[in-house]
Amino acid sequence: MISVDPSGYMRFAFMYGKERPTRRLGKRVAIIGAGPSGLAAAGYLTGKGYDVTVYERLPLPGGIMVFGIPESRIPRERVLRGCRELQETFGVEIKTSCKVTADGEGILGDDLAKETVDLQRVVDEFDATIIATGTWKSRSLPAEGSGLKGIHSALEYLFRSKAHELGLAPKREMIKLGRSVAVVGSGLVAVDAAQEAAGEGRRINLISVENGLDAPSGSYEIDKLKRRGVTHTERTVIKRVLGKTKVEALEVISVNADVKNGVVLRMEQIPGTERVIEDVDSIIVGIGQIPTPPFGKDYREIKTLRWGGIEVNDRYVSPKSRVFATGDVTTGISKVGRAYQTGLKTACWVDRHLRGTA
Repeated sequence: MISVDPSGYMRFAFMYGKERPTRRLGKRVAIIGAGPSGLAAAGYLTGKGYDVTVYERLPLPGGIMVFGIPESRIPRERVLRGCRELQETFGVEIKTSCKVTADGEGILGDDLAKETVDLQRVVDEFDATIIATGTWKSRSLPAEGSGLKGIHSALEYLFRSKAHELGLAPKREMIKLGRSVAVVGSGLVAVDAAQEAAGEGRRINLISVENGLDAPSGSYEIDKLKRRGVTHTERTVIKRVLGKTKVEALEVISVNADVKNGVVLRMEQIPGTERVIEDVDSIIVGIGQIPTPPFGKDYREIKTLRWGGIEVNDRYVSPKSRVFATGDVTTGISKVGRAYQTGLKTACWVDRHLRGTA
């Protein structure tokens, strides 16, 4: 569980006091990614006596906590103060605007990076490396007409908005929505995008396979959106996006679906329930994200699974024994608390591995 100091900031080294332990082990650990799992791992390992360097391709640490989640859920200053404590009190080196990669493939936010470092160089220079690069690619809308103008990913919509708020991108790079917006999905990313768009005065229709009770974000979040005037069209999917060159309307159909923890186990379209939702000029798609390892399908002994995540064993280590992976890049998209816990577990195994007790 994430620890919030009474003074109002996240403590990533909450297992220790507010002074860096004097004992140092003379071993170095690299962490690629400064999201919740990477920062949790950094806090644990620095307290154990390791010298930790965190590589973050974005200009600020915090990952989705800073560049996606609304302030009402996680105030970014709490995250940034926790990162400053890691740096100033515990001696963690956080290298921002620094992308570590093996193939140079670009993902959302890479335009803000100023430096590129080869993955193998990092692996060679450190005693252990933890990959915590998250899920920064979005799944596309599986519907006819998905190539029309006016369709955007929820993650990019949130990211561009936050980058502008932080003074890191000009206003022209924000995604401009129309007056009437369909948000597809009911996970936290979709819900956060709906909340952000509603705050801009847009008319929002949340369309999801799940009903409110089955929503991955939780029924509380769906009810909160409804209280803001958001319409929830549940147990429905988009068959076709209608329009000549840009989004103008949607053809949807009702479905019977079995959903568990955000995973659709079974879905059947119900014939005869097709209908058109008129006057839609923008679509925000939040139906899931894809893991983004710092390499392509495989990298030497490190393997990726069919769904894109890095293959690790129950000790979070890849077949290349000095390389570990943690967080959403191994589990798929999850809530911040789970990613944080995974980072702590991974750091524990890194410690045991480097001490020779694993």
